Amino acid sequence: MERSVFSNILRELLDTKGMSQKQLAVDCETTEATISRYISGVHKPELAVVVKIAQVLNVSIDYLCGLTDLSGPKELLGAELTTLIRCFERASQRDKRLVWGILEDYMISREKGSPFWSSYRAETETA
Repeated sequence: MERSVFSNILRELLDTKGMSQKQLAVDCETTEATISRYISGVHKPELAVVVKIAQVLNVSIDYLCGLTDLSGPKELLGAELTTLIRCFERASQRDKRLVWGILEDYMISREKGSPFWSSYRAETETA
C-alpha cells in the first residue's frame, strides 16, 4: 500500500524528534502496532487520534496532514518569523515571486514536491 502524506510526515517527525513508535504509542494511549500501521499506510487514524498525535509531537494538525509547511501556529513561531509572515502576506504578487525565487535555493525536496510549490511554479511560468 502506498504511504500517505500523513504517514510520511509522521515517520519524518519521529526521526527528527528521536522518538520511537513505542514511545508515541504510550503517549497516545495506543499500541506500537497501531502506530506502525499508520506509518506504513495500512490504516488511517481517526480524527481524535490525529489530534492526540499532533499534541504529543507538538505540531499542528495541518502540518501533520501536509496542509502546511509550518509546524505550529504563527503565534508559536517567534517574533521574527511572525513578522516575516505578516510582511509576506501584505506583499504584492510580484514581490512574493521574488521572495520565493530566493527561497527556492534553500528548499528541501519534500517542500519542492508540495502541491503549493507546484502551483506556484506553474503560476510563475505563465506570468
